[in-house]
Amino acid sequence: MTFRIMALLALPLAASACSPDAPVKRQAGSWSQKIEIVKFEGKGATPETKTQMQKMFDAMSTMSVCLTPAAAAKEDMGKAMEQMSARGQNCTFAKKDVTGASIAIDATCKQPNGGTVKMMMTGTNSATAQDMTMKTEGFAANGTQEGTMEMHVKSTRNGECKPTDVTPPEAPATGPAPASIAERSTVSARAE
Repeated sequence: MTFRIMALLALPLAASACSPDAPVKRQAGSWSQKIEIVKFEGKGATPETKTQMQKMFDAMSTMSVCLTPAAAAKEDMGKAMEQMSARGQNCTFAKKDVTGASIAIDATCKQPNGGTVKMMMTGTNSATAQDMTMKTEGFAANGTQEGTMEMHVKSTRNGECKPTDVTPPEAPATGPAPASIAERSTVSARAE
């Protein structure tokens, strides 16, 4: 179980913290995001690795993403979580509260190697800001804990979209809009 896998599972949940039943949805416009690694422990968790990951997140925080009105309308964290299982991530949810200004998620995802990743997310959500703490814990098939990673993710709307913003391609209607820096980090991490 690598920390990359743990991050890949956790970050997409932060990409769209909304629900169709929620009165709170992210407002279209220019969004920036700051990710701080709070805790990074376990097998393969060297200080150098933590520093490299933090530098990558710091570099991404200098970019802004244009969340288009169409992408904002499609964001649906509840549906994104349901689709995790459909994409072979085999996740079950003990808690899935994404219907208002507060977010609380507790999930366990079975891995192909027999291990599991436990993900917890708590935070707040508004039309113009999100503030979440995400924690992932990786366990081997025998139940031995292999690692823990905790991140603080803060997203802020900075006005209307600007010409210098990154505008991701539209996602299919069945999936969440890839409109956050966190989700782009999962794509770049997969490419490594």
